Amino acid sequence: MVVLLMVLGLALAFLVTCSALLRRNEVRYRKKSLPPGTMGWPVFGETTEFLKQGPSFMKNKRLRFILMNEGKGFIPGYPQSMLDVLGRSNIAAVHGSLHKIMRSVMLGLVSPPLIRDQLLPKIDEFMRSYINDWNGRVIDIQEKTKEVSQSPILLCSNITLYTQDTTIVLFG
Repeated sequence: MVVLLMVLGLALAFLVTCSALLRRNEVRYRKKSLPPGTMGWPVFGETTEFLKQGPSFMKNKRLRFILMNEGKGFIPGYPQSMLDVLGRSNIAAVHGSLHKIMRSVMLGLVSPPLIRDQLLPKIDEFMRSYINDWNGRVIDIQEKTKEVSQSPILLCSNITLYTQDTTIVLFG
């Protein structure tokens, strides 16, 4: 019985000492510019987290590292067949500053004022002329919709974009 009380007393003293050291470390290092996170338990560190989570212990830290350094270490790659179809300079295959420039240029093409002022009137004119040909006839909607969607219509002609070192001709 005496041995059991001594073991319990030592365990309790150990836990109290660890808690006191943990609080002392938190107070002591709070003023220093350390990265966010826990200091870990004295003697144990983050061993309890490691044992609790098993193999996925570092998963959150790995995912955070990948997310924070995505542009530096990971460059997207595509199969050769896709590059042959889309070309080496398509928006999905480039990265870095060229991707940023191409993205801003392409988003500028589909801005609401451009769509409203230039694209929609041309689409409206095309659809009205196409529908006027149907006047007074019975038509198959599915077939006509397929024809309209596959017709080689050039809505925009000769839109040329000039960037710092590249000239891009769209729809021309």
